Amino acid sequence: MRSQMTAEQVTPVVCHDIVAAVLSHQGELALLRRSPLVTGDVGRWNCVTGFLEACNDPLAQALEEVQEEAGISRSDLRLLSSKVLHLEGLDGRIWRVHTFHFASQTRALTLNWENDDCAWLNPEKLDEIAIVPWFADILEACDLHHSMATCFQ
Repeated sequence: MRSQMTAEQVTPVVCHDIVAAVLSHQGELALLRRSPLVTGDVGRWNCVTGFLEACNDPLAQALEEVQEEAGISRSDLRLLSSKVLHLEGLDGRIWRVHTFHFASQTRALTLNWENDDCAWLNPEKLDEIAIVPWFADILEACDLHHSMATCFQ
């Protein structure tokens, strides 16, 4: 993604609505590696993401995506923060990203077909792996940028 706008700046024409759920547990982040079966960013590490289905509540969709992609139930999650971003893709399309940061009570991850590997990682090690280009925007939206600022310099 090229640029970031907040809802207060401009109301852009949105092409896609997605949810992005960052999971943390005892200071580490759950990262999922995108499988060859998905479109875009194959082989890169990311948080749980998914398209927002029409007429669905973003929080409900995020919780559903976490259950589907990571196998973590709603009862094991506590919402810490949420924010809406408008990100411009390299092709100029605008993505409205509903971000959520959840504390997870469990480290057990069960993947579906969308991801082929997972890990809990100290945020200071994010610069050692190939993450999706817009993951830094998601972390900042989840108020995780303060503790992770050195990862993206």
